[in-house]
Amino acid sequence: MRRTAVAWCLLAALLAAPALPAQQHDAPVRYEDDYLSADFHRNRREAVMGVLPSNAVALFFSAPTRNRQNDVSYEYRQSSDLLYLTGSEEPATVLLLAPGGVEVDGRRTREILFVPPRNPAEEVWTGRRWGTQRAMEELGVQLAVEATRFDQIVAPLLRSPGHQIFHLEIPSAIAPGTPLAQQVSSFLASVQPLELRANSRDAAVLVQALATGSAEVFNGLKQAGMRPSAFDGQHRALADAFVAAPDYRTWAARRTELLRGRSEGNMLRFVLDELRTVKSEEEMRVLQKAIDITAEAHREVMTQVRPGWAEYEIEALVEYTFKRLGAEYPGFPSIVGSAENSVILHYETNRRTTQPGDVVVIDIGAEYHGYTADITRTIPVNGRYSPEQRAIYELVYAAQEAGIEASLAGNAFSAPHLAAQRVLARGMAELGLIQGPNDTAGLRRFFMHGTSHYLGLDVHDVGSGGPMVPGTVITVEPGLYIAAAADIDPRWWNIGVRIEDDILITEDGPVLLSHGVPRQIDEVEALMAGRPVS
Repeated sequence: MRRTAVAWCLLAALLAAPALPAQQHDAPVRYEDDYLSADFHRNRREAVMGVLPSNAVALFFSAPTRNRQNDVSYEYRQSSDLLYLTGSEEPATVLLLAPGGVEVDGRRTREILFVPPRNPAEEVWTGRRWGTQRAMEELGVQLAVEATRFDQIVAPLLRSPGHQIFHLEIPSAIAPGTPLAQQVSSFLASVQPLELRANSRDAAVLVQALATGSAEVFNGLKQAGMRPSAFDGQHRALADAFVAAPDYRTWAARRTELLRGRSEGNMLRFVLDELRTVKSEEEMRVLQKAIDITAEAHREVMTQVRPGWAEYEIEALVEYTFKRLGAEYPGFPSIVGSAENSVILHYETNRRTTQPGDVVVIDIGAEYHGYTADITRTIPVNGRYSPEQRAIYELVYAAQEAGIEASLAGNAFSAPHLAAQRVLARGMAELGLIQGPNDTAGLRRFFMHGTSHYLGLDVHDVGSGGPMVPGTVITVEPGLYIAAAADIDPRWWNIGVRIEDDILITEDGPVLLSHGVPRQIDEVEALMAGRPVS
């Protein structure tokens, strides 16, 4: 249907819209009962408010809608932080947290969710909305109001000298004229966002000190010492004032003067990074579902693929399996790279037709209720690895085993990478592909990425970056990528191998969450041949 026709139909529907019937009001927004509970999201909001000063007002904006082309938008995906704190998947939603409470409509509340207003004519086109009443009942927020009231309620709070304003990174590339654009415009008209950014992760605690300004943190950092050089020039005055202040009262007054009229960024980022690093049992149930779906997609490919399949046919089978088993989306564009494409780390074209003798790197992840898996397997399209492919696969497998063994609570986040790197260096030296086990530069040619990242609401999820703690989920994914080159024996050309699994850090050692899909070389070949896998 043409754009003008859609616009006229919608206008006509709006003019003729009847009152919302009771049965439509009661119709479900969700058809499944395994979403994270309202209590989970409420506890996360309480945890955030627990570290904010009592006079804080913290704002969390939704993700923008993204235009694909002309009048067609991409399928909407909520901001992971807002999803984590509320469970709402609707655009134009804003969460306000106020630990000390604010007055709205004659009642005192610590949290407000601004939601799109319900409109029966629009819901015919775009689906049912939560609405204010249902948002309070089912999402469990203290107060929900229509998003159209954002400026009326929020602007006075932002301009009040008695409040400290906190925010995450301001959304960018917002379509003009949208509700989110209006909300952000109102926010920016009232405050000057101050993005406190440290030049190194070691300075994170200093950022938190500057953001909270508590006497306890002030005194602790005074004793420990502070490095103002960790901050860029824009915020150096703030850091210098902290160092120069002889006592907390002097610092608090100077801080207020420097930050007057500004909102404060980054502190919330560190708080949410810490919270999201450790997964609750509820989160693990949803994440495990995403992992199991992804594992089944890998198994489907192993049992069905044959030489002559195009990469997009493999992708189609993967994403069909995702949908068939209930995943809402792929967590990231599916990577299906065969032969010369197996050595491209984030290859996404997926158009080549496979040939006998190819290896295929399949890096995929289903997203279920916001949480995404990330599992990679490298398979021989004709069911058996060549001697060279087998040699590289077994080396990568040994490196992954070492990485998993190093995934221990208390170890540095870099421990899996360093363990895998040592194995790969020794093995590549033995194969004659690098000068020796200490040839770091040579290895980097064939292994150019990190071994681990956090996993959760995003495929490359946020995390504390500190020593690993129980409840953290990471990937372990070493790889080797040998492209055709004049100085490489042709028998190694176009062999790319990556093996990636999802690992839960526990007090008792690493737990392999993605055990549902074979990774040992003989098991992969057995499944592809239709034989039982031990």
